[in-house]
Amino acid sequence: MDSFKEQIIRKENTQKDSTLRFLITFACVALCFAVIMFTMMLNGFLPLAVFISGVIVYGGVYLMQNLNLEYEYIFTNGDLDIDKVIAARSRKHLATIKVNDTTDIGEYNGGDNGNRTVIMASAMNPEITDWFMDVKHPDLGDVRLIFTPDDDMLRVIKTHLPRTIRSKVTVSEKSEDFE
Repeated sequence: MDSFKEQIIRKENTQKDSTLRFLITFACVALCFAVIMFTMMLNGFLPLAVFISGVIVYGGVYLMQNLNLEYEYIFTNGDLDIDKVIAARSRKHLATIKVNDTTDIGEYNGGDNGNRTVIMASAMNPEITDWFMDVKHPDLGDVRLIFTPDDDMLRVIKTHLPRTIRSKVTVSEKSEDFE
């Protein structure tokens, strides 16, 4: 039987995101002020200064919107696709992982990621449990996926994990059956 599940998780703003927003805002204000002051010295270029300032503000707003991220997990018959959705207007495919190639899985506590490629697709919310999945990927080598699946997604993933590590995933029991 076919298995399909999708989940979209919004990335919470971190301190780094707040700092970037502040720096972008400060840079836009400083650049607009500098452009207007420079054109006042040249007399007669005020319409050009207003236009350039508008472009600067538009660029700043565009950059700040790019900090609004969502991650989409799509599970289809043993394959887990991870996409990053940027400002609800563009999408970037991060990876496709074959769940049956998983070598380890568990709750992520921020420990050592070792010498492997890390795909961070987490909500960055301390109130929600993050999970890691170590996989042998044909193109990327050893990969550690850090993500924030809900119980339904974990239940579907669990059915396709190798038997040796399937017992590491515990999810709350629910009446829905995805097998």
